Amino acid sequence: MNPSDATTAQAADYLPSAVLLINAGGVISYVNDAAEALFERSARRLTGERLDGLGPWGMAARTVASRAVGEGRAVFAHDVRVEFPDGTRRAAIDAAPHKDGACISIRLWPEAGAVARGDRAANAAAGFGRMLSHELKNPMAGARGAAQLIASSADPETAEMAALIMAELDRALRIADRWSKVGDIAPHPFAPFSLNEVANEALRSMSAASGKGLALVEDYDPSLPDAFGDRDLVLQAVLNLLVNAAEALAGQGDGVIEITTRYRTARPGGVAPEARLQIDITDNGPGVPEELGELIFSPFVTGKPAGEGLGLALVSRVAELHAGGLEYESRAGRTVFRIYLREEAA
Repeated sequence: MNPSDATTAQAADYLPSAVLLINAGGVISYVNDAAEALFERSARRLTGERLDGLGPWGMAARTVASRAVGEGRAVFAHDVRVEFPDGTRRAAIDAAPHKDGACISIRLWPEAGAVARGDRAANAAAGFGRMLSHELKNPMAGARGAAQLIASSADPETAEMAALIMAELDRALRIADRWSKVGDIAPHPFAPFSLNEVANEALRSMSAASGKGLALVEDYDPSLPDAFGDRDLVLQAVLNLLVNAAEALAGQGDGVIEITTRYRTARPGGVAPEARLQIDITDNGPGVPEELGELIFSPFVTGKPAGEGLGLALVSRVAELHAGGLEYESRAGRTVFRIYLREEAA
């Protein structure tokens, strides 16, 4: 490789898109870092392989490249739907003739098909918490006291209605109390902790409370460096996601929850690129309703018939306090929530 080729290759490694070069026979001669991540193989293993032998992504890319070479021009396929055993994924695939082969770029829609948590959701959680804490709790407590007086002196039918009012006010007070904690949450001093140990502890806690009948899968990276933050808050956030997954699988006979930790290769422009530790909670339930989108992290938004919309907002808040990230991808049969955290400073 001459110096100019080496410089070009080095620049390509900074691109978020997967970039490949193939010859006339479809054999790979170069891949960048993003292509290694996409195909989950090293450059050494990919180089010399036929592109169309690399599964669905390889076959889709080869089709676009063949068209570009055959027509002698660049081809831009903006919405390519690629079928995998677990569902359809989308990407933009571009190809242009290069020497006797082609140069190919693959850009996923968006990174991993994920929906990112915006900072507005976490800030909204804090704002709602303070509002409920300072404005609603006292009036609701007063209303409950009045209903209690009515219940003690009224006829049975009226007393029954008053009891119902008290029960609903009690529930509202519990929500206000929980939201005050979300809004006014303050982390303890940050310290190093093992993300693998937190994942294992949260899974054991969820399993004891609501994991009966579920298959639980653990896949921890033993080489993962320590995370840096408030261990208790992160544990609660992970536990919330596990409980949500268990609730989503309620009544499903083949329910599986998988918890995974790994070191993240963040892409430029992705969520919290400085947060390099990743923990995934995956379930094979029905998925998040498509219409909720990013709103799923906002206060009082929930896909559960009896939900309060609190758990994910707290997770969002914890991620923000740790300068980390939170996102998810979901389709029927596979939902993944991802938390990104920073590692201990060297």
